[in-house]
Amino acid sequence: MTWKEIVSSRRGQVVILFCIATLLMMVFYMPHFYREVIAPKEGLLLNDPILQFFSPKDWSLLTFGILYLAVIQTVVTSYPRPSVLLIGLTAYCAINVFRMLTMYWVTLEPASDMILLSDPISSIAYPEKGFAKDLFFSGHISTMVVLVLVEEKTIAKLIKIFGTVLMGVLLAWQHVHYTIDLLAAPLVAYFFFALARKILSNRPAKPKLN
Repeated sequence: MTWKEIVSSRRGQVVILFCIATLLMMVFYMPHFYREVIAPKEGLLLNDPILQFFSPKDWSLLTFGILYLAVIQTVVTSYPRPSVLLIGLTAYCAINVFRMLTMYWVTLEPASDMILLSDPISSIAYPEKGFAKDLFFSGHISTMVVLVLVEEKTIAKLIKIFGTVLMGVLLAWQHVHYTIDLLAAPLVAYFFFALARKILSNRPAKPKLN
């Protein structure tokens, strides 16, 4: 499908409106949600033995470097394939809506020695330098998994898979996320990618892995 066909179709219009509304909510409401809803809510402090293998170190620059390079590469290479790009964007938006619910249902307290991620871009919209309790599940890993799933070129897919694994290690090393946050993220991302693909393509929801 072309962009013109997507915009002119009822389904495409609904999905685009959903994505726009979600992105606006992420920019204008989520900082309030973090500060006024999640921050004062008592959470559970986990004893994660995996984190004990890492002495916390700030890997923010490398973490966001991996993420932004993957996003830019995906947008540039997928733009000529609007249906693929829209599936990925729809999955990303749905994941973030669901993530707000899981953060409320399963509120966790950050590790006591956590080093806060410092993102020069999102810090414009989010309070202070970021937020420590946006834990379950990892938004960074779920985003990377979506970028892996929309990728059709084998070499690029393998590089993104490596980047996702490396990012998981860096987030654990920085004590930004618990192991359960990192392990749950790919499962959630796969589910919503498959759902978005089914809705937008009317084909069985089975993402192509190779």
